Amino acid sequence: MSITPLNHLFYFCQINRSRREQEIQGKSELDLSGWYEALDSLVSCYQLQTERQLLIEALSDPYFPFTKLEKLNVQELGREPGLNDLSEESLARIAAEHLLEWAKIFQSIRLALRSLNKDGQVSSMRLKGSPEETIPQTGSCNHCGCCCEIRGGPAEFTGSIEPPSEWLMYFRGDGSGYQRFCPFLFEYFATGKFFCSIYLIKPQCCWEFDREECDFLQKDVVRERAERVH
Repeated sequence: MSITPLNHLFYFCQINRSRREQEIQGKSELDLSGWYEALDSLVSCYQLQTERQLLIEALSDPYFPFTKLEKLNVQELGREPGLNDLSEESLARIAAEHLLEWAKIFQSIRLALRSLNKDGQVSSMRLKGSPEETIPQTGSCNHCGCCCEIRGGPAEFTGSIEPPSEWLMYFRGDGSGYQRFCPFLFEYFATGKFFCSIYLIKPQCCWEFDREECDFLQKDVVRERAERVH
């Protein structure tokens, strides 16, 4: 894999948001030439055809969590201990590795969901890739995904459906050293709105996360953003 300029990642995020926004608006004839060009520029930085194909499939999915990946695995990467002194080229290389690894995990989960989630019995959504299917409202959740910014947890899945063995590894955080958020967190059409792809069978620790903890986390995020400004 060659060095991937960070601007390729950021530019594709921008173009992808524009495409998904038009899809949500119901525009029937989309000019996707710019989107494909941005995607090609991004994946061309990977040497292996198998890697490029994997990325094309993952990033073409309207539920790929690119906004969260962009924030935690790219924008904030240089602030992490041990990484804050690295050059932009080194950070770009690491970010490119993060993207590829996350694409592998995402595609693995998507493949399993195609057989387990036929009628939405795992996700509470059918996940057919249509903007006509909206995110279900679950209590007071605003779908920011902050509660899912975890590197792992006890994989005590609930519900009657037996999860694939690799899901236990993914949730524990053993699937990748690049994990900055839960791999089961999907994004809805690049809107910055996130949802749990395994909501109906999610681990017990997720069910125990309550409104008080959410409020505390939201205030902590606000404080962190304010500190960055000042």
